[in-house]
Amino acid sequence: MIDIHNHILPNLDDGSPHHEVTDYYLDRIADANMTAVIFTPHFMRGFYGNKKDRILDEYKKALKFIEIKGYTFSTYCAAEVYLVGSDIVNDIQENSFMINGSRYVLVENSMTGFSMDFYENLFNLVKLGFKPILAHPERYLEIKENPDLAEDFMYRDVYLQINTGSILGEYGSRVKDVAMELIERGYVHFLGSDCHCKTGMYDFPKAVERIRKDFNDKTADLIAIDYPLKMLNNEEVPYFYINKKQLPLKRNFFQRLFMK
Repeated sequence: MIDIHNHILPNLDDGSPHHEVTDYYLDRIADANMTAVIFTPHFMRGFYGNKKDRILDEYKKALKFIEIKGYTFSTYCAAEVYLVGSDIVNDIQENSFMINGSRYVLVENSMTGFSMDFYENLFNLVKLGFKPILAHPERYLEIKENPDLAEDFMYRDVYLQINTGSILGEYGSRVKDVAMELIERGYVHFLGSDCHCKTGMYDFPKAVERIRKDFNDKTADLIAIDYPLKMLNNEEVPYFYINKKQLPLKRNFFQRLFMK
């Protein structure tokens, strides 16, 4: 299993506040038998101005702890980029925020309404050959109101990453319903814990098991293992991987009730 989105590196954003907390969560990652973890602290102009050197400094400290403990999971370092502003694409290039030197880059926007330049910035990224991954689409107001919008992003060559906490109901029932619907439609390419080190828990394996139970092993393996591995290797990940004619029927009220 590969976690492509979290805030476990310390002293960089609203995630881990210090090294002891980071070390605790690295222990939990090892307990979860994760294959790889991609650290993605926020890059948000005016709030979290985490340039490459600052992130790498904290990353190296985490690597020392991992080496001392003898943990075998692989680690990578990138960022979750708040895609706002005319210079944001330059920021991505100058700081090499791409994941493992690939063309894939994790991006986000405002939860309460996409910024006016969001689609333009996505277009500019794609035009330059980047492969943007939209973090937690199930939590954005527009997609919560209209899940069909997720497909529109895929037609724009944008991948989608949902949070494990969304699957487990940690953001409320509506976000959970949207997350499950996106999985059912084949609109999810990656999973991320989006762990902010607040609860003491690392729920990635639990969410994967929920996907196995409510859908199937193939779907769980695709978005938790196979597609993340392709991304790390800078290989092509398909935007569409389910034939719409083969989509399962929507669950009725009672099926959803007993899913919990």
